[in-house]
Order: sequence, then structure tokens, then C-alpha cells
Amino acid sequence: MDSQFEQMMQVNIQGRVFIICQAHGVTDPTIIGYYNEIMHQAISAMLTDESTPADFHKLLNEQADWLDAEISQVGGASQGAGSASAIIDDAGDDGNGGGEQAVKILNADKKATGYVPEAKSMPERLKDRRADMEHLLSNDCVTLKLVTPNEADKLKHGLVGKDPDKAEEEVVAMLRNNLHAQVRKFIRKHNGGPWATATLQSEVRMDITRTRSVRSLVSLSRQLLEEREEWLSKTKNSLTGRFFGGKVKLDK
Repeated sequence: MDSQFEQMMQVNIQGRVFIICQAHGVTDPTIIGYYNEIMHQAISAMLTDESTPADFHKLLNEQADWLDAEISQVGGASQGAGSASAIIDDAGDDGNGGGEQAVKILNADKKATGYVPEAKSMPERLKDRRADMEHLLSNDCVTLKLVTPNEADKLKHGLVGKDPDKAEEEVVAMLRNNLHAQVRKFIRKHNGGPWATATLQSEVRMDITRTRSVRSLVSLSRQLLEEREEWLSKTKNSLTGRFFGGKVKLDK
């Protein structure tokens, strides 16, 4: 994309982020700058050289909806954390030192239970929500050959700026297709293998289709791999490749 298009993107993203943050009372320049950065990264990753301003504005609206929902969620948690302070303030209105006594009781409870308040920045909150999925993509999914290392990196990059739940739906859809392809390839090569009947093959397809999370899909992939290895063992075939589509040779 040319410099004029890039400048238009920056101006529009910064303006939209500022308006949303102001509406939620977010004034910290660091947080606003962070949201500018992740929205810019997310939108840039989804644009191509052929993208038009209309394509950009559509993506901007989607990311703006995500940002509005994200700040609302974090803001709700912050209000909940502040409820104890409100209770203490109310207790202090009785003029008899009730507020001070409430503070002492709360502090005593915290010491007794070992409670230590944990304050996390906005980037840390978002990173925590993506951590499990990113770990599975980089490790289990690559090991099971559901994705290549490069594909895993691209998928992880695409998570930035998106609602984690919606982003996972997109990732799972891709992984399901890859697992379907692995199973089909093995079935064709080995006349069905452990899923020799139409009923069994239909059940496998339905199991894959029903997965709704990266973790559940990884678990199913491991289960299918175990069924494959067990079948190969029973048919006196040894496995030279660990994964679907690996070469198989007859034991002598």
C-alpha cells in the first residue's frame, strides 16, 4: 500500500481509538497508544495490496467494536474491584470510626489468607486471554502437523486486536479443515484403516466438525492418531512417520 493510504489508516485508527477511549474514561496515553498499535497491526495483517479504502473502513469498524467491548469488560472488572472501597466509604459515614474499623478488618483478612492484590496492565490482560491458544498453536498443533511453524506464527499474529473467542473460532475452522484432510488422505491410502466402514468415517467427520476450541481439536487429533497407530500395530505394519500421511512399511 502507498504512503497516502498508510497515512489515512493511521489518522482514522487514532481518531477512532481516541473516541472510544474517551467514551470509557480511558485517558492514559500508554493504554491509548497500545490500542492504536494493536488495531493498526491487526488491520494491516488483513489488508492486501489490492485492498481499497472501503475494505479498510470495514475492518476498522470490526476492530472498533472489539475495542469497545474489550474496554467495557475491563472497566466492569475494575468497578467490581472498587466495590470494597465504596463499602468502606459508606461505613465511614456513621461518624463513629466505622470506616477505619472496616479497613482494619479487610487488611486483617488479607493477611490471614495470604491475599495479595494483582494489578495487571491492559496488554498483560489481553496476552493472558490468548496465552493458552498461542501455546497450543506453537507446540501441539505444529507437532501434530495441523499447521506448519510459519502458519502458527501467522495465526498468532492474527490474534492481536481480535476478541479471543471470535479469533479462536476462525483458528479452529482452519485446523478442522487440516485435520479432515489428514484423515481423508490416510483413509484413501489404507482403504479406510481403522475407520473402514462408512459409519465410522461419518462419525470421525462429525467428531471433527463438533470441535469448538483449539484444545478440544488437539485432543481429538491425538485420539485419532492413537487409533491409527493401534490399527497399524494390529495389521503388523510399522510406522516410520509419526503423523497422518507418514510412510508405512511392512514388517518382515
